[in-house]
Amino acid sequence: MASGTMQSEGSTAMTDQLYTTHDISRLLQVDPSTVSKWIDRGILMAFRTPGGHRRVRSTDLRTFLVTHQMPVPEELGSSTVRLLVVDDERPVLDAIKRAFKPHANQVELQTTTSGVEALLLVSEQKPHGMIIDLNMPDIDGIEVCKRIRARKQMEGVRLITMTSNHTPDVVEQSKQAGAVACLAKPLDVTQVMELFRVPLALNTSAARK
Repeated sequence: MASGTMQSEGSTAMTDQLYTTHDISRLLQVDPSTVSKWIDRGILMAFRTPGGHRRVRSTDLRTFLVTHQMPVPEELGSSTVRLLVVDDERPVLDAIKRAFKPHANQVELQTTTSGVEALLLVSEQKPHGMIIDLNMPDIDGIEVCKRIRARKQMEGVRLITMTSNHTPDVVEQSKQAGAVACLAKPLDVTQVMELFRVPLALNTSAARK
């Protein structure tokens, strides 16, 4: 089995601020019990202090908001959508990186040539979404989707498959495996941006400067 390689385009250098459930309820204008339910369900990542109090890191809160297509308050600062793209063909990955380059201020792209490595990276990198080629030699895209969907802590990651053999049957198989969409190759970046509703999910303060 050929080993996969991972590359990162861009980075987020910021200091995490910690929020209480009441801080988040104020920020998002929701009831504190709603925030607690998000944490209990595992869709909003949190940790407990030595005193037993829940705290949420600002980066995890941004991830939650972008993943669930909710506006990101300006207090949380600029936010980008983190995508992990999986395809065993390096020329395809290079083409996708070129296509996303004009959106570098909105999308942070990581790539890997291995489905197996993608299953490891999704836990480490916690992307908002993944774009997965269906036809790969080590583990196909359908199986990658199924394994990620089997992990409760990964339920917030939006999965998108892509294929050169785009048929209704393939689209249905992808959705049954947990993907929100199956796109034809070559990938249309506009479709990806629409699936993540990037203009709605990201604050627009940078655009006004």
